[in-house]
Amino acid sequence: MEHKRNNPEFKESSDKIDLVRMQPEIALLSSMQKSKTLTLIVIIGILGFAGFLYFLYKMA
Repeated sequence: MEHKRNNPEFKESSDKIDLVRMQPEIALLSSMQKSKTLTLIVIIGILGFAGFLYFLYKMA
């Protein structure tokens, strides 16, 4: 009895465009263009982190 696997074959790509698309920053920006909620969450996160750093700076 032969078992067949349904896993797709891995195709390795070395295109420079694919290497750029795999960067997390590029993926985040392209996802933010599609989602208003993600954009809002990222902005709130950046403001919260900046506020926390400002708080630590003032405490020192």
